[in-house]
Amino acid sequence: MKITPETTLERFGSTINASIYDAAQISGTLKQKGLIDFTAYYPGPNSMTITDLGKSLKAEAETRSSETLDNLDEEILTQLSGGKRMPLELQSTLNIRPKDLALRIYKLDKQSFLSYELKNGNVELMLTEQGFLKTRSKQMLPPPVPGVAASMAKQQTPPAAGAASMPNAAGTMAQDADPARILAEIKKGKQRTQLMMTAGAAVALIAIVAVLYLTGMLPI
Repeated sequence: MKITPETTLERFGSTINASIYDAAQISGTLKQKGLIDFTAYYPGPNSMTITDLGKSLKAEAETRSSETLDNLDEEILTQLSGGKRMPLELQSTLNIRPKDLALRIYKLDKQSFLSYELKNGNVELMLTEQGFLKTRSKQMLPPPVPGVAASMAKQQTPPAAGAASMPNAAGTMAQDADPARILAEIKKGKQRTQLMMTAGAAVALIAIVAVLYLTGMLPI
C-alpha cells in the first residue's frame, strides 16, 4: 500500500521506515512473490510498480476490509489486548496463513480497530480506543448463572417412572410380610433349586457324553 507511481527503489527504505538493507530484503521478497516489479538502472533512480498479481491482492484486501467482524477478527483483537504486538506472534498463536493474517490486519486497520507502525522492517500493531473498547465489551459479557440453569433443568426433569407407584409398592410389601406366604415361597425356591441342579447335572452329563463320542473314546 506504500508503493505509488512516484515510489523509487532508492527511497523505498524511508517510505517504510526501514534501513537500506531491510528495504532491499523486503522489496526483493515482494518481487520474488510476483507482487511488485522494479527496474535496475545504475545509478538510478529505479521505479517500482505493482504487478497484476499485486493489484489483485490489493483489490481483495479492499473488498474484505468492508466485511463485518467475525470471531477470528475478535480473537486477533483479544490477542493484541493481551500483549501480542508483532504479526509473527499472532501467526504463531492463531496458526493461520500469513496472507490471511495480513488481510485481517488490513481490515481491522481500515475499520479503525487497530493501527500499525513500520519500524526496522517490521510491523508493530497497536489497539485503537475503538479496538480496546471492543475487547472490553466482549470480556464484560455476564457468564451464565449455574444456579439458574440447574433450577431450570430440575423443573424440566420429568418425574421418575416409579414415583407414581410408590403407594402400591408399600401395599405389596405389606402383603409379602405374611409368614405363611414367606414359608410357601421358601419351599418353592428349594424345589426350583433342586430342579435346576438336576437339569444342570443332566446337561453336564450330556456334554461329557458328546465329547467322549466325538473323540472316539465312547464306543457306539
